[in-house]
Amino acid sequence: MTAVAAITKRADARPPRVEPDGRAHVVAPSGPVPAQRFDRGLKVLRRALRHDYVLADNMQEQAGYFAGTDRQRLDALHRALLDPDCDAIFCARGGYGATRLLSALDPSGLERRPKPIVGFSDVTALLCWALVRAGVPSVHGPVVTQLSTLDPMDVQRLVDILSGEIPAPLSAEEGTVLRGGTVEGPLVAGNLEVLRSLVGTRYMPRLDGCILAIEEVGERPYRIDRSLTQLLASGSLRGVRGVIVGQLTGCEEPENGHVGPDALDVVTERLGTLGVPIVTGFPFGHAENRNAALPVGIPARLYADECTLEVLEPLTAD
Repeated sequence: MTAVAAITKRADARPPRVEPDGRAHVVAPSGPVPAQRFDRGLKVLRRALRHDYVLADNMQEQAGYFAGTDRQRLDALHRALLDPDCDAIFCARGGYGATRLLSALDPSGLERRPKPIVGFSDVTALLCWALVRAGVPSVHGPVVTQLSTLDPMDVQRLVDILSGEIPAPLSAEEGTVLRGGTVEGPLVAGNLEVLRSLVGTRYMPRLDGCILAIEEVGERPYRIDRSLTQLLASGSLRGVRGVIVGQLTGCEEPENGHVGPDALDVVTERLGTLGVPIVTGFPFGHAENRNAALPVGIPARLYADECTLEVLEPLTAD
């Protein structure tokens, strides 16, 4: 049985809906957290979802390019995962560092009391870990430092998903249809480079039968080519039913760089070999003003000809 298949077969793996006046943790599993952006984002989160927010002890720590040592970040994550009264775990920011923690993370608290992890970018590693190790769906969505600049409809979409509502269909208004058709399957979303880094590990979800959603930031076209080529060559994309591509933010060649295909050209050429419905231009990723939340591990349907993704079931169990 694949990890994503387990989602639909274990009703207890889905978390309960997030109700007002509960408790949530905010963790910093990756890079150092910019204080002002975090404070602004936390205010938005408090207004959107009335909760008691427990901030990780390492929130203001910095150890090189990490928000504290591996031990500090791991302890804070375990505190959140093991809290039986925690409704959700929000990540402060991305960066790098989550993959260093995966082998030491204990999934028992998540198994006993499922709770969604919310984040994207480097947090992709934790979303995949929760799916594979505990069969618990999460939310590929904005980190706290992004919330203050987002379109309010994306903040509301996140709250709706956590509250047990099925979000409105998501459209790629300026999308490009690389191949049309309609397909259905569990949705797995993540940052392309982080997914590539999980290939060959026990934390990489099997993607056969799934709809894959990918985004990227700051990677030149040849590096996107390399990541997609590794996913293809490793067999990780075998059996994928469809692909949606989000924002490719800052993925241009520098002005003095080599002339060649742009990021979208690379995605088109590499993914075109799959022979499945593919649409680019969806509003999720690293743009300052848009990052539509996507429930990871939940069935969805892609209407490629209409450039629309429809989530079919709620994230929550009730």
